[in-house]
Amino acid sequence: MPDAVFDEPRLAAIYDALDPDRSDLDPYVAMVEEFHARSVVDLGCGTGVFAITLAGRGIDVIGVDPAGASIDVARAKPGADRVTWIHGDATVIPASVSVER
Repeated sequence: MPDAVFDEPRLAAIYDALDPDRSDLDPYVAMVEEFHARSVVDLGCGTGVFAITLAGRGIDVIGVDPAGASIDVARAKPGADRVTWIHGDATVIPASVSVER
């Protein structure tokens, strides 16, 4: 179940503006690069900043989040078409997941 704040469309729409410095994601991007990951599941992807960043680097990404409003914001961003978006939690990810756009 999502936190109600992240599932409220008006709040999800302004979430990124409230936290514009996403340098906190740099260590995770570095980790993906260090492990030469070719695909990533971003569980709890929120508004998609990390997922879209990775997809822009050529990584196959699935973004999963239980907050539909946050997923809607993510899907509307430039580069979002490079990510496979799933509204739900970890239980909705197929056991034999393959990333395709």
